[in-house]
Amino acid sequence: MGKHRLPAPRVRIVNEQNAPVHRSLLDNGLAVVLCPRAHLSQSYVAFYTGLGSRNERPELNGISHVLEHMLFRGTKSYPDATLLNLAAEEIGGFLEGATYRDHMMFATACHPSALGTAIDILAELVQTPRYRSMEVERAILREELLETLDSDGRMVDLDNIIHGMLFGDTGLGMPIEGSVAHLEKFTTRDLEAHRREFLVGTNSVVSIAGPLDVHAVLKRVKRAFGGLATGTPPMTVTPTHHGTRPQFKFVRDAASQVDLRICFDAVPVHNPMYPALVMLARVLADGLGSRMHAELVDRRGLAYALAAGLTTYADCGMFEFEVTVAPNRAAEAVAAILDFAASAHRFRYDNDELRRTRRRYRYGIEFMRDSPGDLASFYGRSTLFGIERHMEQLPHQIERLSSEALRRAAHTVFQPKGLTLAAVGELKRGEWKRVQQAVTLFTRKA
Repeated sequence: MGKHRLPAPRVRIVNEQNAPVHRSLLDNGLAVVLCPRAHLSQSYVAFYTGLGSRNERPELNGISHVLEHMLFRGTKSYPDATLLNLAAEEIGGFLEGATYRDHMMFATACHPSALGTAIDILAELVQTPRYRSMEVERAILREELLETLDSDGRMVDLDNIIHGMLFGDTGLGMPIEGSVAHLEKFTTRDLEAHRREFLVGTNSVVSIAGPLDVHAVLKRVKRAFGGLATGTPPMTVTPTHHGTRPQFKFVRDAASQVDLRICFDAVPVHNPMYPALVMLARVLADGLGSRMHAELVDRRGLAYALAAGLTTYADCGMFEFEVTVAPNRAAEAVAAILDFAASAHRFRYDNDELRRTRRRYRYGIEFMRDSPGDLASFYGRSTLFGIERHMEQLPHQIERLSSEALRRAAHTVFQPKGLTLAAVGELKRGEWKRVQQAVTLFTRKA
């Protein structure tokens, strides 16, 4: 395993079809991304920081999620959670927050006339927390955490299970929510130390979209966030490959259906193969008219719905298929999905199919321009992870992709050595053995 820091954001102005994106860097290292869009009726302010379960030591697993919750418990000007939330609601928005494996976000929409107030509220939220009502929030967090466990304390959250299988005891393999034991021991002193270490300028981005005056807003951001400590970007550990054979895990859980996820090792955004994998996922299972949905759902009735997509981090990625099926059809569904994976490098992706998929992707990008929240998220996250150039080029690369590029990507990724399969639910007797047999058959074909 190697250690590395995320690349620093670049400072520049990007003209995207006459809609500029202004990027700058404050003296404390905080990146600021401004997307002025005069046609919008709403503004959106978001703060992103490179902090998640990936940055935690095993003994502190879950502390980032606890910190995220506790930052909403009051600030210098808004001493409790109710007053803080009312402040955001009075300007036309509401406070949002989320913890992911590799980053954290806080945001609010607002009326354009109250943009300065929204900036100030988020600045206080991340810089002057009061950590009020810790025991009340601990009870809320306990209930949220227990949703990922069964009555015997076993993990039943499919995403946590898959990440644990792939990444083991590294930060990416640990659950975002942590454990009940950890939750009970965290103190406000622990939270403040964690905040001071990670919520720093060089590890964060402020992203704002909507009707705005670039000069005035940048000045307001400098004033509001200028006191944020510079700090140092955290080191991240690159996970090692999990092995050369497929991995399996079945967790029995009382339910009427079975949740299945099949995962293949893939690549991060900056890898040249990434655009082809994005297109491949969309051709195979994006929408009710996609190949896999048409065959497995409409014609064979194997499941109500299924999905395919990419999960990416700074240095690795996963190509995933997810489906929910009846307890007696899990093996049939797995075999069908793996048949698609095994054949994808031989498919003839005709021009009409590629054209429809490209158009659907292009429309999604265009629709984003009508949403200040989507714009702030897109540019804020890409700046945080230093992938602005790759994301800006992605639509053009997808337009030029050939059928052969999709076949090469499928041949590279859909290999048995990178396959991980997990199931949660109540399977019919002998069904799990049949699931494993379906994987064995795929291994022989590959």
